[in-house]
Amino acid sequence: MSDKIFKQNLRELFNKQKYQEIILKIEEYSSKINRPADLSSIIGMCKILKLNNNKNDIISALSDFEDSYNKSKTNEGSIEALCNYITACIRNSQKYIEILNYFKNAKEMYEEAEKNFGYNEKLFSHGVDLYKYSLEHNKVKKLLKTIISKKSKSKIIACLYGHFNNYTYDWKQKDYFEYSKIFKNYFSKYEAKKIEEINYNKNKKIKIGFVSGDFVGDHTCTFFTKKTISNLDKNFFETFGISLTDDINLKNSSLELKNSCDKWLDLSKYSNQEVIKIIQDEKIEILIDLMGLTQANRIEIFNTRISPLQISWLSFCNTVGFSTIDYLIADKNLIYEGEEKYYSEKVLKLPNIWNCHSGFKFERNLKNLPFKKNNYITFGSFNNFLKISDQVIRVWSKILQNVKNSKLILKSSFSYNTQIILDKFKKYGVSDSIEFYDRLNYPDVEDYIKLYDKIDIALDTFPYNGVTTTFEALWAGVPVITMQGYNFNSRCGASIMKNGNLEFFLSTNEDEYTKKAVYLSNNVKKLEEERKKIFNQILSTPLFDSEKFSSNLKDELLKIYNRKLVV
Repeated sequence: MSDKIFKQNLRELFNKQKYQEIILKIEEYSSKINRPADLSSIIGMCKILKLNNNKNDIISALSDFEDSYNKSKTNEGSIEALCNYITACIRNSQKYIEILNYFKNAKEMYEEAEKNFGYNEKLFSHGVDLYKYSLEHNKVKKLLKTIISKKSKSKIIACLYGHFNNYTYDWKQKDYFEYSKIFKNYFSKYEAKKIEEINYNKNKKIKIGFVSGDFVGDHTCTFFTKKTISNLDKNFFETFGISLTDDINLKNSSLELKNSCDKWLDLSKYSNQEVIKIIQDEKIEILIDLMGLTQANRIEIFNTRISPLQISWLSFCNTVGFSTIDYLIADKNLIYEGEEKYYSEKVLKLPNIWNCHSGFKFERNLKNLPFKKNNYITFGSFNNFLKISDQVIRVWSKILQNVKNSKLILKSSFSYNTQIILDKFKKYGVSDSIEFYDRLNYPDVEDYIKLYDKIDIALDTFPYNGVTTTFEALWAGVPVITMQGYNFNSRCGASIMKNGNLEFFLSTNEDEYTKKAVYLSNNVKKLEEERKKIFNQILSTPLFDSEKFSSNLKDELLKIYNRKLVV
């Protein structure tokens, strides 16, 4: 059989998804030593794609991709093999911890390929993924900047570039605003009926839709929206949950969210154009995007005027740049007077806080300080590891150095290579004080929240503040040391503390942040008093008062609705 006919047969089998058959045929056709580069890539891909693959299959596939890369270094086939290698590492490292060991090899191959080929968008984009997963912020930003400068048309890259600059201090809010002016150009306009052509019934309830791809399981988004929606005054609003995630994934908190809506639209399988038509056919008058530039967003839906009033809220704490998004929901602690000019949207400031957590159904119990059992202070941060910048590590290390025998517990939703973080702490001589918890080992919300019982003091990240993690810690009665920054994104902790009457824990610079953490650690009686105060009072503050929050939101929405809607 000729090579041409053999490869044609492989293509036919691939289209039929007969991956195991392809593997057997290639193994019969060639040994690994004499196997052509393209066949090495194909067999590796089939091992990744086949049903019921295991750890050995993944490791074998990585070997195949590496083999293909080494055999084709002088041509662009090596780029394809390397990209497959990087993708396989990232997608399987959460499932098999052994895969984390392959990242070093991936970086060596990537650096070699970059030297050989120079700029290549596909290569650089996979480099972004690789260094993002390796927590090398500066390299990520450098690659993203290069891709953007080369006039890439990738919407994913455009979103990531805007979002990723939240993690460091390199950009000021003016920089975000300037980028937002070009960001919108990455997204097409869609066909839509003119608003004035839609026959809205002013004598009926206002139809309000909440759009997200995060309405799944116990996603954090659901804990901020389910009671907000259920408590919206039904005399004024008819509520729509517009889910861009398959309905099959609904359970627990997301199912409660679905039941809180007057109408639920599962639009996960519809195109953007179809989604727009459905929303307009429903005559939804207020449309709220809950994702912004976060992962898996479909923000392009909002780049066309499809509803009289379009609003950005919740998950992305910065400007998006679309002229078709009318308002960004915030509060006075997040965007100060005079700063509105650096946001493309009009700023809708709620009277208290910009969001509100529903809390949890299981019982709260005031626990003793872990210190009393351990005889040492335990700090903790359950924020995404991407938020733990080198600056954060330096400050946290200083705290550990100044609090004798103290420990720091870290937890992230993803299985990043913890050795990378340990090595960064090692530079300050405190790596032995670090302990890791894998979020995947605590899939049940109650078990996960109980991890806070191990923590005396929580430490917030900066400039990218925690939001969900801060609400969770306070619900459990654990104080959070946070630092106020220069924009919405970096002032979330400040807004939470001010609305929770907890300004004692708010700092304005690194030195103050460090001193407060050390002071509380050395004054256990004061720490115990503050924890009791938090536990006893926090649920009565705007942080967890969903009824009050929904009432405030209603009042502000009605104000702008009456000003905006002229149909």
